[in-house]
Amino acid sequence: MIKFFSKIRYNLMEKGKTARYLKYAIGEIILVVIGILIALQINNWNQQRIERKEEQAILINLKEDFQTATNEFEWLNDIRSTIISSAKAIMSISPGNLYNYSPKHLDSLFSRTLSGPTYNNQAGSLNVLLTSGKINLISNPTLKKSLIEWPGYVADMTEDELAHLELYLGRYSDLLARHISWNDLANSYDLTGARFNQVKLETMPDNHAVTSDYKALINSKIFINTLNRRATMCMISNSETKVLIKTARSIIEMIDQELK
Repeated sequence: MIKFFSKIRYNLMEKGKTARYLKYAIGEIILVVIGILIALQINNWNQQRIERKEEQAILINLKEDFQTATNEFEWLNDIRSTIISSAKAIMSISPGNLYNYSPKHLDSLFSRTLSGPTYNNQAGSLNVLLTSGKINLISNPTLKKSLIEWPGYVADMTEDELAHLELYLGRYSDLLARHISWNDLANSYDLTGARFNQVKLETMPDNHAVTSDYKALINSKIFINTLNRRATMCMISNSETKVLIKTARSIIEMIDQELK
């Protein structure tokens, strides 16, 4: 009988040890899991901190790019506005009243149409952001959407600019060359720009075979229609660029909010 109770007591003691070992093991497992979770949380926090720091650097570069773009758009609009006003002045001249205008004044008017302004499109930071896949670092969804859509808007605008440039370098310049001395236009050429400040052209030697026939040019239906097309295309580009300026300023405002 004594041996029987001793055996029972031994079994209970063993079960008690097993229960304690089990509790200890569970406690160890819980501690390990908590440690892993804490480590993961710290790593996640560090990763987020690194990403937010990188996002801030990206936003600073983007803001500079969009400010540069806005300045260039305004400069291009000024050039196109000059072409439009010069075109209006030329088209308002009646061949019968041509004697009221000096050759110098006429050369000045025509020389102000000697430009085919196009956007330089130096959005380096945005291009890198989109091609590298780091656009996902931008945490503001509205800003991210605007940045993704921006290249499409610019492409639509530059497509019209290139069509205008082709008209300027092609038919328009050919028509001018038939009736106007390029030397006379070069002497009057004066374009102030954002990229190269003031541009002055050196004239070539005069040639007796080249003289300006303003009356023939003003009387040319093809020239007047081509000039009209140029003015219209300038108006279209200015309208598109104004939308881009508004969009760029909106993006800059969102960037400023994120940088705060």
